[in-house]
Amino acid sequence: MKISWPRVYEFLAENGFIIIFFLWCVFLTIATPSFLTFSNWRIVLRQASIVGIIAIGETLIVLMGAGMDISLAAILGLSGVLVATTIAGGFPVFTGLLAGIVIGGIIGFGNGILVTRVRINGIVVTLGMMYALEGVSFVLTRGQTISSPAMQTLAPLSRGYLGPVPVPVLLLFLFYGLAFYLLNYTVFGARAYAIGNNERASWLSGINIDRFRLLAYLFAGLLAGFGGVMQTARMGSATGAMGSEFLFPILTAVILGGVSLSGGKGKILNVLIAAVFLTTINNGLILLNVPIYSQKIISGAILILALSLDRLRNVRR
Repeated sequence: MKISWPRVYEFLAENGFIIIFFLWCVFLTIATPSFLTFSNWRIVLRQASIVGIIAIGETLIVLMGAGMDISLAAILGLSGVLVATTIAGGFPVFTGLLAGIVIGGIIGFGNGILVTRVRINGIVVTLGMMYALEGVSFVLTRGQTISSPAMQTLAPLSRGYLGPVPVPVLLLFLFYGLAFYLLNYTVFGARAYAIGNNERASWLSGINIDRFRLLAYLFAGLLAGFGGVMQTARMGSATGAMGSEFLFPILTAVILGGVSLSGGKGKILNVLIAAVFLTTINNGLILLNVPIYSQKIISGAILILALSLDRLRNVRR
């Protein structure tokens, strides 16, 4: 039987990282006795929750061929700072929580307007927005850590348990369940894939492309704002730089998960697996006592691999 290499390339592009993930887990299971334990995997999933949730919004944007949102990590940071500032200022905890989510939605909507109405490239818009938001975060915090005893009320959101399962893990699977339904069983999902596959054909068929892309940026901003709330609840405080560590894993999870940078291709559950995979890399390297700087080298190699896999997705039969 003749081998169809384009099909092989496509399979490896979408699922190759899952094979690597499996082999990595087998290696860690043999090398470290504590890796394949319930307590360790509970930690892994909890650590993957914030990145995984925000990656849903990034997936929607990339899937529609609207570029990439570079500002989501900065939105997380500003949202967390706003939550902490509001609560430390004496406002009710719910007010701070709501403020963090709303500011994320406002910024996401603003990004969408600049991309769909003003017609500025999405990467350029969100790159500029990232630097602006980071500046605002540092202005609000004045380079200091913001904390308050009242912020412990948020702790269950990121450090609580429902039975043996952490609340962030439950939220992670809830959001992915909703995203899976949205993309696979609704008109929104069908049109999102259609727009990414062929923008012109979608426009000719009467789909309001700008509206759908604007919604994608809005959803992404809301999820990033919620991620900021979760991170503040996790830390019990907020700093101006609290979002900087999330940019790399968010983008890598989406690309490594098989969402094509050209749009129209990608499975949301693969993004979830990719987010968990990235977390197991850091978790495993820590268990193996690998120095922090070597961890950065390996993380950089993962991003290169992700971009290489995306090139394979463009192979035509």
